[in-house]
Parts: sequence; C-alpha cells; structure tokens
Amino acid sequence: MRYKAVVISPHLDDAVFSCGAAIARHVADGPVLVLNVFTEFPETVKSHAVVLGPERYEEERRAAQCLGFESRNLGEVDAACRRPEYRSLGNIFRPPVESDTGAYLVRLRQTIFDMLAAIDFDVLYVPLGIGWHVDHVLVFRIFEPWIGKDFIRHYEDVPYSLIPSATRCRLNELGQLEATEDDRTLTDPGFLRSWMETTRGYAGTALMKNLKPAPVRWAAVPVTGVYFFELMWRHRQLAKKHGRHVMCPTTEDISPLLGKKLDAMSCYESQFREFFADSADCEGMFAAYAAQSGLSGARAIERYWRLKA
Repeated sequence: MRYKAVVISPHLDDAVFSCGAAIARHVADGPVLVLNVFTEFPETVKSHAVVLGPERYEEERRAAQCLGFESRNLGEVDAACRRPEYRSLGNIFRPPVESDTGAYLVRLRQTIFDMLAAIDFDVLYVPLGIGWHVDHVLVFRIFEPWIGKDFIRHYEDVPYSLIPSATRCRLNELGQLEATEDDRTLTDPGFLRSWMETTRGYAGTALMKNLKPAPVRWAAVPVTGVYFFELMWRHRQLAKKHGRHVMCPTTEDISPLLGKKLDAMSCYESQFREFFADSADCEGMFAAYAAQSGLSGARAIERYWRLKA
C-alpha cells in the first residue's frame, strides 16, 4: 500500500491541530498515516506540564475515525516524564537538554527512518517547531538530514503558530524567508513590539483565562511576560548564529474544510480545552491568523514550508 501522505506528529493531537485540513484532503485521494512519536506517560511520573491518562489514546482513535487516517504510536516517553529537567513547564520550551540531543536523538532518528524506509508515500509532513516545545524541536531535528528533499514539507505547529509573532520568531531562527508587506505573520516589527504582541496574545488564550482564582491569573500575566522576554531574546540571538535555511511557503485556504478540521480537533477534548475556550474561540484564532497572513477571504489557513540548506 502506498500512502498519499505521512504526518509525523510529536504528540497525540499535533497532526490534526496543525494539518487537519491537509489530512482530510489527502484522505479523499488515498490512505494517510499519522505517526505519533511521544505517546507514553509512565504512571509513576506526575507532571503539571501535560495532561496524562489513557483518555489520550481514545481521543486519537476518535480523531482518526473522524478524518479517516491510520494512526500509529512510536511509544517514546513524553518530555515532561522523560527527563527531570522538563518537570517544570517553563523548561519544556527551552532548548533540549544534552541527554536528548546525543545518542538518544541518533537512536530515535534511526528508528523513524527505518519505519519510513519500510513504507511507500508521496509526501511527508514534519513540524517546524514553532513555539519551541522541546518535543517538537526534537522531531524537527530528527529530519534535518532530509531538509531539501522534494517530498518533505514542514508544517506550522498549532496552537503555537496562532500566538502573534510565534511563527516569525521560529522562522527567523531557521533562516531566510520571503515575506510580503501584507503578510503580518512574517514581517518583523522589531523585538519589543514582537514581545508585546506575543505576551498580549498569550494572555488572551484559554490557558491563561482558565487560571483561577482571578488574582492568580492577574499575577501570571507579568510573570509570563518576563518569561517570554527571556525566551524570545535567547532565540533571537540563536537566529543570528544559526539561521541558514532558505524557506519557501505554500499557503492553503482551508475554509471549506475548517468545519471538518474543528470536528477532529474537538475529539482531543483534554487538549482542546487547554488551548481554546470553545469552538468559537478556536475558529476566531484561526480567522485572526488568516487575516494577518493577507490571504483575502480566508477564514483559516494551513501553511507549509519547503526548506533548503
């Protein structure tokens, strides 16, 4: 059997959140495989950084049934349970620790490459690592040797890409991109304005609005502001040293498939409620991002990137 597409998903939800419309489009023409990498949550490890439990697998099953894709789990341990350094939520979005970037990364790359060598497919989707979640960044790094191959596409990681300036900050770190004046998701207004946009955008997400009681929520805003300042400044400096890829985007108007995508996203109830207040909130964030992209009339977009060394 030849797959029309294979989507590499760091976790049980990332493929649908980020590529749900592309999956639906490919499924209409043939089989699609979603390979979930970090899918194990040891019961002996407690973490406030992720939602743990067997319901995550049932959510994946329902989403796969909704869109019609095949799902496989690689069984690697989620970052929050894998290393003590990642038990803090703040560290989840900092660069991977050394124990993740040496022999572990080499082994994981070989495992995934061996799996892909055993199947036939037309196109491969992998994450850009927008938002800098350590597991997303590791999956991006797994596929660095394949950058430039015709069959590979890098997708924008949702929900992180919907936070103002998040996409641009990650892309600036990776290399050179072509941005039109009417695409405000890619044009750089300067560090301070980017930081303010990101902090303001994050403060309006369900993640922050769900914090209770109110004084905790109010106190969290300046704390996250300081955190984002340090995080964005660190990666801005990395961009000056390491950005080297030439990046070409393809922007898809997914308005006709948005309802289908939202239905599939809502199957991941434990994750959906962490990021979005409800479906209307989710649709509104997609609409705002589409409007900033400059694609006239689009209610939502999915954007895919071809990277060249």
